Amino acid sequence: MTTGIIGATGFIGSYLCHHAGDSQRPLRILTRSAAKVPSSLTAEILQGDLLSRADCQRFACGLETIYYLAHTNTPLNSDLDRPADAALNLAPFLTLLDAVRQLRGKPHIVYFSSGGAVYAPSGAHVPYRECDPCAPGSSYGILKLAAEHYLRLAAERGELTATVLRVGNAYGTLLPQFRTQGLIGVALNQLLHDEPVRLFGNAGNVRDYIHLHDLRAMTMKASTPRRPFDIVNVGSGQGHSVHDVLAIMRDCHGSPFPIRMDAARGQWLTDWVVLDSSYAKHEYDWTPAISLREGIAAMLEAANAELGAQSAIAP
Repeated sequence: MTTGIIGATGFIGSYLCHHAGDSQRPLRILTRSAAKVPSSLTAEILQGDLLSRADCQRFACGLETIYYLAHTNTPLNSDLDRPADAALNLAPFLTLLDAVRQLRGKPHIVYFSSGGAVYAPSGAHVPYRECDPCAPGSSYGILKLAAEHYLRLAAERGELTATVLRVGNAYGTLLPQFRTQGLIGVALNQLLHDEPVRLFGNAGNVRDYIHLHDLRAMTMKASTPRRPFDIVNVGSGQGHSVHDVLAIMRDCHGSPFPIRMDAARGQWLTDWVVLDSSYAKHEYDWTPAISLREGIAAMLEAANAELGAQSAIAP
């Protein structure tokens, strides 16, 4: 049976596609721009729009599993235009669910939610469990949580099965320097290009970082439904402040680097999010294998090797 991916050209989606051959399943991708999909990828590429019910039906027809990663905006900018945020992110998602309902194929949807944006702030600093209260502090988190509820409703009505992955702060590849989400990938790219590392909000804020390799392993396990609807935290269970991340980067890089703070822009970001992933361990036999230091060191090593190779062939 074929697996479908929506959001295949994004940060996590592109990583999953790059390693899709390991699953031995045919792959189908829906994208607005086929030109953005690497030509080396072996997949059925459908060019279309998630707001088109016909395109969504064409994509979902015959699929056994769908990975849904499409989302525009971040916690930092989602509140600038809330009607536009909903139109860009919730309406396309609901169009796909409507197409799935009409096709009556009952696929399994793995939805990539947010472990950092949906939970209610708590001063207890105890890792969040899946059953803890949710009270998102941004339009980004509200729409992620809304999507979870729509999936629950569809699963209860027998239209599909779904596993929601509440993912921590994913990292593992370099990211464009202009991005406002993905601290490690952005910061390392800025460092390697001798530019100041740009920080938002409070550098004492603590997050739970999860390597893409470990996230992919959990994604593969989640592709087989354990129950009609499930929610699973995907994190390391370890909290690291921005200061901690920068210290590891300095150690691995071997020298200091300049930092540019923009505290006002992210001043309302929650100060502490760490995920309890014991449910993933007990129910899905999943535990993360890559520590934060190992992951950052591997990223720097790979990036430096690529820069060295480029220098060697430069005229």
